[in-house]
Amino acid sequence: MGKDKVRGTIKFRRDGRAKVYVEGLNEPISLARGANGTALHGDQVELLVLPPKRKNKTKGKHRGKPAKLRYQVGKIVKRETQDFLGHFTTDLGRPLVEPENSRIRGPFKILGDARNAETGDKVVAQFVRWDPPARIPTCRVLRVLGPGGEAKTDHLGVLAKFGLSSSFPAKVKKETESCPQEVSDNDIKEREDFRKVFTLTIDPMDARDFDDALSLREIEEGIWEVGVHIADVAYYVTPQSALDKEAEKRGNSTYLVGEVVPMLPRKLSNGICSLVEQEDRLVKSVLFRFDENGNLLGSKIAECVICSDKRLTYEQAILFLQGNSIQKIKDSAPTPNQSSGNPGKNLSELSDEKLSQINQSIQRLWSFASKLRGNRMKSGALNLESSEIKILVDKRGEPTEIIECENDESHQLVEEFMLLANETVAKTLRKNKLYGIYRVHPEPDPESLEELRDFVALFGLTCGELSSRKEVNKLLKAINGHPLSQVIRIRFLRSMKQACYRAKPEGHYGLHKRDYLHFTSPIRRYADLVVHRNVGQWIRGEKRSRIDFSKLDQLGKHLSRTERNSVEAERESVRDKLLIFYQRELGKHPPTIHSAIITEINRKGFFIELPKTMARGFVPIRTLPRELGYRVSSNGTALVGRNPKQRLKLGQEVKVVIDKIFVPDKQLDFRLA
Repeated sequence: MGKDKVRGTIKFRRDGRAKVYVEGLNEPISLARGANGTALHGDQVELLVLPPKRKNKTKGKHRGKPAKLRYQVGKIVKRETQDFLGHFTTDLGRPLVEPENSRIRGPFKILGDARNAETGDKVVAQFVRWDPPARIPTCRVLRVLGPGGEAKTDHLGVLAKFGLSSSFPAKVKKETESCPQEVSDNDIKEREDFRKVFTLTIDPMDARDFDDALSLREIEEGIWEVGVHIADVAYYVTPQSALDKEAEKRGNSTYLVGEVVPMLPRKLSNGICSLVEQEDRLVKSVLFRFDENGNLLGSKIAECVICSDKRLTYEQAILFLQGNSIQKIKDSAPTPNQSSGNPGKNLSELSDEKLSQINQSIQRLWSFASKLRGNRMKSGALNLESSEIKILVDKRGEPTEIIECENDESHQLVEEFMLLANETVAKTLRKNKLYGIYRVHPEPDPESLEELRDFVALFGLTCGELSSRKEVNKLLKAINGHPLSQVIRIRFLRSMKQACYRAKPEGHYGLHKRDYLHFTSPIRRYADLVVHRNVGQWIRGEKRSRIDFSKLDQLGKHLSRTERNSVEAERESVRDKLLIFYQRELGKHPPTIHSAIITEINRKGFFIELPKTMARGFVPIRTLPRELGYRVSSNGTALVGRNPKQRLKLGQEVKVVIDKIFVPDKQLDFRLA
C-alpha cells in the first residue's frame, strides 16, 4: 500500500459523521462530511490521502502546528452490509427503504417488487449496489414483516437481524419424530437407579425445559449424598446426525422476551430430555458426599436414571428457605399465565408430609450450598452478581409487567451445586487427558484495571494494586456499600474481558478456578453436549478422545460467536419490549414521573438508568434550562451550571419523564421532571 493510500473499516455515527479504524493506529481517522463516497457502515475501504486544505500559518492559534492531512474514501474494498432491517416509505411516489439502523446511510431505492409493502411496514432488505453517479444505494425487498412498532413485527425483526429461526429443517424434524417419548427398560441397563431417591428441580416460573435436578439422601449416619443430575441429551443426539449438525450450527438456545429460540426441537428440549415431574429420565450425574457440617468428602460421576418428585419455581423455593408456614407455601402456586413447561402438581394438592419432606431437603441442600459459597468467596471468587428484570408479555407479545428477579438464596442454592459439578467434570477430563471445551475467562488487561482505579478514585474509593485479587474483592465489597454502586459496577464490568470457549483449561478469572467448563445445560448449550460425550467416553473407559483437538479449538471460537450473537439478540428483544412499554406513557397527562440514576455524562447530556426496570435512556443537554449554562466538569463526572451549586453528577438520583422515543434507534429520551 502506497503512502498516499490507507485501508481500514469505516464506521458511521448516528449524525452521519464517519471514522475509519486502521490496524496499527491508536486513533481512528475522522472524515469530513462529503468524504465518505459510497461507503456504508462497516465496509472495508481504501482512503486517499489528500494534501492539507490550508497552508502552514505563522500566526494565530495554528502557529507552530503542522497542517492536518485530509482523507476521502477512494475505493470500497469489501461491502459489509448485506441483509438489513428497514421501514418501507415513499418519496414523490418512489418506493424506498429507510434503514432501521441509523448508522446505515439511507434511504435505499428498491429494485424490483416491493412485495405489497405499505408505508411504515418493517421489511428485510438486501443491499444490491451503490455505484457512482447514483445518489443513493439500491436494495431488494426480501420479506415484509408487518407494521412497524407492533410487538409481533419487532419480534420477527430480531429473528431476521440475528439470523435466528424457531423452525427446523425437514431432516431434523424427521429425526426428531423417531426419538422416543418415554424411557424404556433397555435404556436404563447399566445405569444407577435413582428413581426412589428424593429429587427435585428448581427453575424460573416460565421455564419450558428442565435440564438439571438435585437429589438428596443419607447414605450412612451423618454422611449425605447430593446428586447433581443433568439431562443426558447425548443419549438421543448422536454425532454427525442432522440433529447434531443443526445444534452445532445454532450453538445455543436464545431467550427472547416471550419466546425461546431452541437449540434442539421442542419434542426433545421440552419432552424426553426435560426432567419433568413424575417422569423417568436419563441423566449424567455428579454425586457428592458431605458430612453433617457441609464439608465435601468426595465425588463420583455416573450415568443414572431419575424420576423428579417435584418441580419448584424459585419463588416457591425461597418460601421454604424463609421458614414460611405450610399453608402459605400451599398458597404459593404461580398463576396459570405465568407458569409453563409442565408445572406439575400444585403445592396445595400435596400432603403436609410431602411438603415437610421438601422443606427438610431444601434446608439441608442450602446448608451445604451456603458452605460451598462461603468457601468459594474466601478462595477469591469475585461476587459479580446483580438483580435482573423479567418482562412478562401477553399472547400477542405485548409487555404487561416488568418484575425484578433478585439473586436470592433459592438461586444461589442451585448455582453453587452447578458450579461445583462443572468444576468437578473439568478436573476429571483434564486429569484423564480427555479433550473438552472449557469455559475461559481471561484476566483483565493491566491498563483497564489502572483506568478503573483512576475512575473509582473520583468517588472517594481508594484501592491498592488491582492486579491483586484481594484488592479487587476489597473494591467490590466497597462498591456494594457505596451510594453510586450502580454506576461504579457498570464501569467495573466494562473493564473485564468476555468469557469464551476454548479447547484448553486456561482458567476462569471471575470464579478463580483453574479448571472450569459448562456441563449442566446440554439442552440449551452445544458446548455442554460435547462435554457430555467426552464424559460418556470416560465412563465407558475410552482413553482417547474421538474429537480432534484442532476441531475443538475451532468449535470453541464458533460457540463463542453464537453466544455473543444470542446475547445481542436478547438485549435487542428487551429494548424492543421496553420501548413498547414506555410508548404508552407518551401523551399522558400528567406524565409519569420516574426515579433514575445518572450513569454517564458527556457534552451532549447524560445517560440514566431506571432502577425498577433497568431501562436506559438519555437526557439531552438541550432539554435543560439554557440560562443555567450547564457544562461538563473537568473530570467528566458532572454537568456544572454557572452557579457551582447547580450540579448534575454521576450517581445522582433525578426525577425524569419520557420526552421522545426514537423507534429506529431504539432510544429513550427523557427530560427532568
